[in-house]
Amino acid sequence: MKFKIAKKLEGRMRLNISERIKHIVGDRGSEVGFNYGMQIQNLRKSYKLSQGDFGALLGMTKGQISSYEREVSQPTLETLNKIARFFNCTLEELTEVPIREEFYLKWLIDQEEHFVSFTQEIGNQVEFKASAGLIEVQVDEYLTYGASKGIKEGKAPIFAANFLLLEGDKSNFIINHFEKVEKDLAEVEREAILLGHSIDQQSAFASFPNNMSILMEGYPLLVQLYIALDKCAWLGNPVSWPTKGTNILALRLSSGKIIRLHISTMATGCYLYATYSKELEERINLWIALKKKDAIKVAVDYALEWNRLQTEAAIKEQEKAIRQSENSPKHFGV
Repeated sequence: MKFKIAKKLEGRMRLNISERIKHIVGDRGSEVGFNYGMQIQNLRKSYKLSQGDFGALLGMTKGQISSYEREVSQPTLETLNKIARFFNCTLEELTEVPIREEFYLKWLIDQEEHFVSFTQEIGNQVEFKASAGLIEVQVDEYLTYGASKGIKEGKAPIFAANFLLLEGDKSNFIINHFEKVEKDLAEVEREAILLGHSIDQQSAFASFPNNMSILMEGYPLLVQLYIALDKCAWLGNPVSWPTKGTNILALRLSSGKIIRLHISTMATGCYLYATYSKELEERINLWIALKKKDAIKVAVDYALEWNRLQTEAAIKEQEKAIRQSENSPKHFGV
């Protein structure tokens, strides 16, 4: 299975991120389903309405509502908007479009410098300059990550990872903290670059750092990342976590060394901690060597390719679910 996935990944990596960057630097010297049926049905039932009464409120027939709930026909955006406005809910609540894991795509494409500021604790204001970039993901790293995440054959391959690099001055509270514990940071092997150390619900205590002084409060930074990147609605959603997997959060120390930051789950206290990978540091520095116009070109190409692969995989998954659904009896209550 691993061999099959590896070969498939190699065949679909149309963008070789590191080679593209090295070349540039060297030259210088059909719609995805919305899962709307159950959502509409749940909304109707929460108001204790029959399909006929629900439809009458919206100027629709019982047959229309039934067809939507069975996903025999697809409501238009106008229809979904009418339902959302009448019942005071969001379109997201009606459609349940799956959340993808990428977190820094917005800033990756614009290639601007952004600023993240917040109060870490009373008297300690923190400000970072933040810039996004890409690192290429090698086959062995993908396989290790895939095995850990339970990624099955047929899923869109991960051929690159976005990073967000935070930089600040010598007075920065968080930078000072990690400079003091730098010698105690765990070093991450190459194949585990996408994993690092994970303090999660399953292995919360087993994977805490040996030196507990490394840990600090991570909630202020976590919330600020969600706010700054317009992802407040995803706060606490483990599907999209700003410091895990393909969402790499990095920090430059005063010495110039780049470390990787992690924030544990809410269930484990939102601890902020760090690890180090020399290879990750080298790949981040490779991206930083790009001129802005070149970085934007690579970022846009990557984003379009990534969206294409994700959309294709989602459509195939939906078609498979529809085939399975057609072969099994359905029971819908009215």
